[in-house]
Amino acid sequence: MARKTVNKLNGFDSRDTAWKAIREKKVFTVRDIHMETTLDISTIRDYLTGLTKAGFLEKEDVQSLPDTVSRNKAPEYTLVKDVGADAPRVRKDGTLVTQGQGRINMWRSMKIMKTFTTQELAVTASTPTCTVKHATAEDYCYHLNKAGYLGKIEKGMYFFINSQFTGPKPPMIQRVKRVWDQNLKKVMWPEDGQEETPSGGKGKK
Repeated sequence: MARKTVNKLNGFDSRDTAWKAIREKKVFTVRDIHMETTLDISTIRDYLTGLTKAGFLEKEDVQSLPDTVSRNKAPEYTLVKDVGADAPRVRKDGTLVTQGQGRINMWRSMKIMKTFTTQELAVTASTPTCTVKHATAEDYCYHLNKAGYLGKIEKGMYFFINSQFTGPKPPMIQRVKRVWDQNLKKVMWPEDGQEETPSGGKGKK
């Protein structure tokens, strides 16, 4: 079977693409996932290793098979913990990646809640392993409102604009205070090279 070309792939060349293939196949080899993505073999192997150590997958023990079988057989992986469409963020050693998790939780919560205050968003987006501060939610909503993802009802209250949902990856606030859409791979705000401050003034980047 020929490997899919880039234009035939769905999603992005990342763990999201690999995780989508894993959920569809349930039982697979490294090569099976490689055929469904444009990721290189080593990247896929490292991700599967991390998922296995984190308990999402089980890896076949080919060493226990007869020599005539194990010599030429690639180990199969089995999905044993399906946590939904969002790809688990794990390192090769199986530890979970928590950086940026608050932003991921807020983006997901916004779409579900529709209308919310920044305080409500902070509470809803917080989990036992990830606390979202109110100030963080305020800053994120401020920038997403400027970029057109959120509408503003009154101070501290926003609504999610469904037509502006560009994909599962949350918009990022870069250090220069630009809003970067990871799904569209483009700067969404500011477009004119200047940043509008909360007080209404303009500032050069």
